[in-house]
Amino acid sequence: MNLTQICEKEQQTLNRFQLLSHSFKMLGWSGLIISVLAVLFFHFIMEDAAILLSVAAKMVLVFMLLISVSKEKQEDEMIQKLRVQSYSIAFILGVIYALAMPVIDFAVDFVINMDTSYSEMSSSIVLWFMLAMQIAFFQLLKKVQS
Repeated sequence: MNLTQICEKEQQTLNRFQLLSHSFKMLGWSGLIISVLAVLFFHFIMEDAAILLSVAAKMVLVFMLLISVSKEKQEDEMIQKLRVQSYSIAFILGVIYALAMPVIDFAVDFVINMDTSYSEMSSSIVLWFMLAMQIAFFQLLKKVQS
């Protein structure tokens, strides 16, 4: 097997990932709005509903993922390129966020409380940040290209 055949085989393997249909994007947006409202409700009104708050917060991630991996109405090479760019930007910003936030939290705690305790950042927060950045940059890049 030569290098060209190996590259073609890898390309075929990578092409197996299929985006969801556009209807999932609509489902994602409507579910995202409902789950964000649920998070706000459980956080501010029903303050003792920690389990429901956690479930609603996880649903926010699920619906954001649906939005992220769903096709546009017109899916072409330009949209695919913008999608890859937005994932790249979101990944880089997510890593920067994950590295910078503990340092910033430590500095703020030190200045305000003189307490230098270290707290681990939740993976849900990083995932939320990365998905929000991917969706936002994808929408921004689409607007700039049109």
